[in-house]
Amino acid sequence: METEKNLASLELAVQRLQETEVALNAARADVETEAVAAVRAGADAREVAAVCGISEADLRQLGADFGENLPR
Repeated sequence: METEKNLASLELAVQRLQETEVALNAARADVETEAVAAVRAGADAREVAAVCGISEADLRQLGADFGENLPR
């Protein structure tokens, strides 16, 4: 009985972790999309990189992945 309770608690914890990982991945994708959009709209890539924590090189790569040629 105690083992079943422990497993149920573990399963709930795993479910919460999986849901949190999904939310984190969605938030990360939002940041990447908004960062590329900001640079495309004329924001300084260095400033965008400092705000979002994505390197300028990674911003350019994300822009390329999104079909954008971002300014250097």
